[in-house]
Amino acid sequence: MGKKKLSSSLKRKTRSKTAKQPLWRGPTVDGITQSMLSRWLVCRERFRLLVVEGLKPADTFNHRIEYGQMWHICEEDMAAELNWQADLLEYCCGLCKRYPLQQEQVQHWYNVCKVQFPLYVDYWSKHEDVKNRTPLLQEEVFNVPYKLPSGRTVLMRGKWDSVDLIGKGKNAKVYLQENKTKGDIKEEQIKNQLQFDLQSMFYLVALIKYQDKSDNPGFKNFYLGGVRYNVIRRPLSGGRGSIRKHQPTKSNPNGESDDQFYDRLSDVIRDDADYYFMRWTAEVTSQDLDKFMHDFLTPCLEELCNWWDWINSPGGQKDPFSDAIHYRTPFGLYNVLSEGGATELDEYLATGSDLGLQRDTELFGELK
Repeated sequence: MGKKKLSSSLKRKTRSKTAKQPLWRGPTVDGITQSMLSRWLVCRERFRLLVVEGLKPADTFNHRIEYGQMWHICEEDMAAELNWQADLLEYCCGLCKRYPLQQEQVQHWYNVCKVQFPLYVDYWSKHEDVKNRTPLLQEEVFNVPYKLPSGRTVLMRGKWDSVDLIGKGKNAKVYLQENKTKGDIKEEQIKNQLQFDLQSMFYLVALIKYQDKSDNPGFKNFYLGGVRYNVIRRPLSGGRGSIRKHQPTKSNPNGESDDQFYDRLSDVIRDDADYYFMRWTAEVTSQDLDKFMHDFLTPCLEELCNWWDWINSPGGQKDPFSDAIHYRTPFGLYNVLSEGGATELDEYLATGSDLGLQRDTELFGELK
């Protein structure tokens, strides 16, 4: 009996000691994804709770995230000429086991994806940039070194949806395709921001670094074209085309069956395909990439490394707030960039033109 108690006590101590070790080993060892970088930019303390202590919200089914995952499975299988229907079903069966109390929602979004994806394939099959497309990479996981002026090397990590060669001969260029499922699509906003968008530019920088080290001579000899931003509107997200299941009536006491409802949804999407399937191409030059690295990526990663050195030090482990490099973001901040919008200064940042701007001579005039 005493041995059992001692054994249990030792196990508890071991777990406690292990729990104090950071979950993440930092940007130069485990690397950083664009989504992690985004979290760090938003709030360093909330990021620390995730990567050091491993704290995150309890797992629950999120249809916005999971519909995107379903779509990626279909895209990947189609590119590899595999059976996307079978793999989609297998993935969703796994979701049902993972979220037993939300199986009805999983089943619903499985049916929506199964209806929408074939219409998407048919819609784009006749498009010029599909006819002249040579796939180079599909759903490719990357782990690319990024050397900083300080001498440190950060590992850029992520997964490219698709990297394609578009065009023929000397005019052919390499494009990164980003596939997004969205309930609300703001076309002008997306087009205006692609050349300084965190995820798109992060992935393009990684692609250039990857291309430089590639063993494929054909891949290395092509110029970068930019980003093909492929957006799929998630059906039934409010607004146009958001149909509801017909309820029982006197003339139809059984109401609308599931099969009838999803058949009707298929017709809605097919009849308004331009609304559900959109794609924009943003040309990105080497100067655009240099500007992104110079103005954001390099200084941001240097600061991230400095922050991590502090957090991982004895002082940072004892009290992370005792150095000014760490803080907790308060509520009440207004950040139009985080909302996907733009500021009045973005045209100046992009082109250097101060048209429509004025130069103030004092900042606190309203306080006099």
